[in-house]
Formats: sequence, C-alpha cells, structure tokens
Amino acid sequence: MLARVQWREISKFLSGAFFVSAGVLFYLYVMDVSVPVAGFIVPPTVHGVRSIVHAVLFAVTFWFGFMRKPRL
Repeated sequence: MLARVQWREISKFLSGAFFVSAGVLFYLYVMDVSVPVAGFIVPPTVHGVRSIVHAVLFAVTFWFGFMRKPRL
C-alpha cells in the first residue's frame, strides 16, 4: 500500500526546525562561543555561516509550508 507524502506538512516542520537552529547558531556566533563536536573545535565563524544558511532554508521551507497556495 502506498501513501502520498505530504510535503506541505514536512515543510512546516522543517521551517520550525531551521528557525530554531538559525537562532541558536546566531547566538553562538554573537557570543563568540566555540563548541567541541566529535573531538573537533567548531569556531564561531562557522556558526555565523551556518546561521545564514539555516535562515535561508527557513525562508524557503516557510514559503512552501505556509505561504504557497496548495494545489488541488
């Protein structure tokens, strides 16, 4: 049995996740915090770049999840 994937609902979920992650990464960048991940130290400049990428992904998924009219 096959089920149809509801991309609109997936986009809504991802927009929330990207919003939170962009905010946290931006906070880490502004506060100049380095984070150890799996034995490596991630510098704050990487957090700044990632926050921009996540903000763009938030805008795209927000558009597809909430703003675009659904097809019938």
